[in-house]
This record gives sequence, structure tokens and C-alpha cells, in this order.
Amino acid sequence: MSTPQPTARAAPSQAPPSIQRTSKMAIWSLVLSILWLGGLGSLAGIMLGFAALRKIPHTGERGYGLAIAGIIVGIVTLIFAIGYWVFFAMHTGGTGGSGGGGGGYGY
Repeated sequence: MSTPQPTARAAPSQAPPSIQRTSKMAIWSLVLSILWLGGLGSLAGIMLGFAALRKIPHTGERGYGLAIAGIIVGIVTLIFAIGYWVFFAMHTGGTGGSGGGGGGYGY
């Protein structure tokens, strides 16, 4: 009778586990959306968020949630920026002309 051969098991590899990087585009999307910079940061954050969403599946990086958060925060801060600029324009501009007579300074 033959005895069964012992099965050889592979030794566990000593290689460190692969570390997935987080997408820098997704990080900057959220950062710029939070620092709305008068609305320009919001626009840049929204655009970077969509670019990161397109790029992440191809590169295998992490950061899908950051990109989504950057888009959402960018939209919210953009709405606030538009409201701010409308409020600013309504309360500071337009009707300050000097029209003859009255108590104007007339320089």
C-alpha cells in the first residue's frame, strides 16, 4: 500500500498588504468646496469632484465618498455664494447717483 503524500502548503508571504491611495482630486474637491472663495472654490470643487468620480474606477484609488461630499458641499456653498452676491448687489449698488438740487454733495 502506498501512503498518501503530504500536501505542501505555501508559506504565507511576508509582503505588506497593498495600501490604496486616496484620490488627491477627491480631497481637493472637498477642500475647495468648503473654502468657497466667493463661489470660485465651490465651482472648482464641483468640477474636481466629477473628475474624481470618473477617474477613481480606472485608477483603483479610494475617495469615492470624498468626491460625492465635495460635489454636495460645493453645490450648497455655491447656492450660498449666489445668495451672498445677490444680497451684496442689492444693498450696495445702483442708486447712489447725484441728481441736482437737494442735499447732495454735488462734486
